[in-house]
Amino acid sequence: MRSLVFYFIFTLAAIFSVVISKSFAKDAIRFIETTGRAVIENNETINNSRRRALEDALYLAALHGGATINGFSAVNTDTSIQENLVVQPASQILDYTIISEDRSDTHFVIKIRSAVGELKEKGCENKGLKSLSIYKPTIEIDPSAPYWVNSLADELTSSVVASIKSSSDINLTNYSDIPLDQNKLTTVNDDYDYISLTSGRERTQYGDYAAVSSISITERKKLVGFTTYNSLMIKFNTEVYEGSSYSFSFSKTKSIEALFSSSGPWRTINLLLKSNKSDIVEPLLVAAKEHAADITDNLVCKKINSVITVKNGKIEVPLGKRHGIKLSALAVTKGEQTPFNILRVEKVLESKSVLIPLNNSLEFGKLDGKSIQFLGSM
Repeated sequence: MRSLVFYFIFTLAAIFSVVISKSFAKDAIRFIETTGRAVIENNETINNSRRRALEDALYLAALHGGATINGFSAVNTDTSIQENLVVQPASQILDYTIISEDRSDTHFVIKIRSAVGELKEKGCENKGLKSLSIYKPTIEIDPSAPYWVNSLADELTSSVVASIKSSSDINLTNYSDIPLDQNKLTTVNDDYDYISLTSGRERTQYGDYAAVSSISITERKKLVGFTTYNSLMIKFNTEVYEGSSYSFSFSKTKSIEALFSSSGPWRTINLLLKSNKSDIVEPLLVAAKEHAADITDNLVCKKINSVITVKNGKIEVPLGKRHGIKLSALAVTKGEQTPFNILRVEKVLESKSVLIPLNNSLEFGKLDGKSIQFLGSM
């Protein structure tokens, strides 16, 4: 009977634990306030009592993030069976700050606020606004291709730009008439460059992205029996660079083949297989939009990273509204006393944000120059 009661309690506890864990999984990080207590034992130093009270508060905070409950039986020396429960926290305390401390003659009490959860990448969690500049595309056309292919290439590049511009997650600047020479831009000093001083150079700013597309169109002939099939091979390729250093970020490629005519001994078959220009262009425009979607999906999911600068007692990063940063957004950097330091955006400007740490006792100077990553959807 005792074992049956234990099994019933264990099952309820396990179900309760699963419910807590699943509800917690909706958010990568949860902020929890807990209070830890410790009895001040005889001949014990105050520091030891304080430490045990803090450990109690941290343990309770970890339990709020979900728990794993295991049960086992043990046989005592008198052959009686003892049932046991082992409760283990299933989440990690990322960072914490002490809210208050209180000491009486018999107890030490500490109240803390903790950031509890797991920093795991689960798909696109950094989705947010990205600023992208698109520069002049490179177009290569096979000389043997039909005459109307020249206008087709312009139509396809325009379709890629228009599709990216239609995304609400992209702040697009169209420089499609200006070629991108990232090697020159990284070596020229604008303060002494004639073009920069007179007309200005279009540059990609910190936290922004630059893209250059290329489209190659070649004619392909394939002989099947007595009939030669003529088709166009179209290849889209876009390279994306990051920041003012134009460091390579990623590239996307898409290829498609379109049949436009055939030649053989049977005139009727040749006429039947000859495609209208509109029939050829439509699937190519669809491919151009798919290529644009690949670029957009990859870009908006890029991690939002930066470097902390401490100025006049404030924690700043050179990212702001134009980069999708919002008020109260969370960011994380590696900690020393805790696994991580959790920070929250307190103020957002166009290209700069000010953050404050969860731990109010943290020395700001230790954060200067540290890498920081923003969490979740902006």
